[in-house]
Amino acid sequence: MSGVDAAAYVMRLHLPTPAHKLVLLAVATRCDQNYSAFPGRALIASEALVSEERTKTLLRELRRDGYLSARQRYRSNGSKTTNRFFVHGPWDQWGGTNHPFAEISYYQDHDDRYAAIREGEFIPRPTLRLPAKGGVADNPCPDQGSPAPGAGVVGNPSQGSPTTPSPGITHNPSITNQQEPTKGNHLPDVRRTGAGGKESASSAAGAAARTAGATPKSRSPKAVTPRPRKRPAGWEQVAAALPREVQPARAGGRLAPTLIRAICDALTGIPGSAPGTYRIPPRTPEQLIARINRRWHQARGPERTAEHYTGPDPIRRPVGYVADLLTAHDCPDPSCEDGLIINTGRLCATCQARRAEQRQAEQARAELEERLTCDAELSSAHDAYETAAAREGHQMRERLAAAGHWGALLDHEVETHMRAWRHQHPSPNGGSHAS
Repeated sequence: MSGVDAAAYVMRLHLPTPAHKLVLLAVATRCDQNYSAFPGRALIASEALVSEERTKTLLRELRRDGYLSARQRYRSNGSKTTNRFFVHGPWDQWGGTNHPFAEISYYQDHDDRYAAIREGEFIPRPTLRLPAKGGVADNPCPDQGSPAPGAGVVGNPSQGSPTTPSPGITHNPSITNQQEPTKGNHLPDVRRTGAGGKESASSAAGAAARTAGATPKSRSPKAVTPRPRKRPAGWEQVAAALPREVQPARAGGRLAPTLIRAICDALTGIPGSAPGTYRIPPRTPEQLIARINRRWHQARGPERTAEHYTGPDPIRRPVGYVADLLTAHDCPDPSCEDGLIINTGRLCATCQARRAEQRQAEQARAELEERLTCDAELSSAHDAYETAAAREGHQMRERLAAAGHWGALLDHEVETHMRAWRHQHPSPNGGSHAS
């Protein structure tokens, strides 16, 4: 229940800001029986609703004022991990200073569960030596030398056994045995001390390793350097046949890694997911050279990669274009090379059928586009014709009304005129319309 006791006591304290109390409370709620905990800075920041940089400052101020002490922890391989924080309070004579921290005025006028401590009736708690967790070489007890009962951090007046009181840690609020904190030096370096230095951590790790029968010496993992892919036979021939637009700019230079991978894949092939299929079928160097020359020049590669080319589909990245050109294979038949069977030279039936379907689809698309264009033009012409007819009928009605024609006579004469006008101006849909 040390975490509950420590959290209850932190709530009594009169701290400078709410952020100080939230940070100290985040540590206190995780305390073990030695009133120590090792939460990470990110966790403390998230619970205290402040940034990690602000959390670092708040922890430093809490250590300076004696509310906390810190000890550096090390893993079994010697690397650093989160600090172990010790919360000071009545259970350790306020860090060995015997000077109580300022508390909220409310508790000064009511029952005080810690009054017995200040009056000398302190009942300490036996120190428990906790095993290291996760391979961390750290002893949570501040008194590292003596496992005797009553040593280390003392307990709560409501818990523990009646043993001899022990002052616990020294008068310095920091358990690292450094000098008193001053204005210029308020953050001791716990890495250089005997309690939390690398020497003691390494010796503890070595002792634990010897106890388990393992080698105490820890080695950092060896860096593994990936070896370059072995280039298949004929690679140099294909590389020399690549277009000059993708060749190295200077003599003796290296090709782009994308082209190197593409040539290797095209020479060795990549099997597909189904048995007997290829995502990229293998080709001989001669077949790849013929493919480069055929596809590059048929697509007008030299012209489209020119700097001043202004036509359609310019090639802005020739390296990627040539890499795709080397590995592109659309036909499911691995022996097909751009519509021809390699061994026989016959046309590929699959490619022929696919091209016939493409031609039919293109023809159907062209017919549909033509029909839609025709319908749109016809609809536009019909709208223009109806607009002209309405304008002619309105003008004729105004002229007859100005001449004194009214009623049924006016309607009859306008209808007669429009019938004659439609006969003279046929509709775009064909034929004349009688209104």
